Amino acid sequence: MADPEPLAGHTKAGEYIAFRWTDYDVPFWARENSRDGRWNLAGQGATQYWSLTPEAAWAELVRAENLQAEADLDEIRMPFWIARIPTLGLLDLRLDERRTEHGITEAQLTANDWQPCQALATQLRKVGSRGLIAPSAALPEHASLTLFGPRRAIAWTRHPALASTIPAAETAVGRPPPGYDLLDRVRRR
Repeated sequence: MADPEPLAGHTKAGEYIAFRWTDYDVPFWARENSRDGRWNLAGQGATQYWSLTPEAAWAELVRAENLQAEADLDEIRMPFWIARIPTLGLLDLRLDERRTEHGITEAQLTANDWQPCQALATQLRKVGSRGLIAPSAALPEHASLTLFGPRRAIAWTRHPALASTIPAAETAVGRPPPGYDLLDRVRRR
């Protein structure tokens, strides 16, 4: 994969706009994840999964829930969130040199075998990494942003006073908007 556009997904220097759906009424949590994920082991600590485009966030839902038909999308009633996430301390694994430095391949970042990603995440947590950016498993041409550690949402218009607070807002409740054609484009497990 070629190096990404340096400011793609940024609102201003030093900040990403990120998106996610949740089955909770908040976009972040402080508790440990109870299930394994691509970038966490169960009980390893809070891990927050976001996407750098709304399309990728919805694609991750389609993949995670194995949604197959438009009628399945019509049943979705989950909150959709937007957040302003600082870029500082995020490892960008879209870059060839970062993958080489950390001993992970581009194919491993989106593979159905999560072990290489979980092993790297464990190492990154030990050295205090805030998180990472990698290709989306559901739409590899898009990017996902994963944060390690507990976070708390603050009002969209506020400036974070603590590293654990992130401006966020609920933007919608319901299904992905028409026009994404996700059912045919999502990379399935």
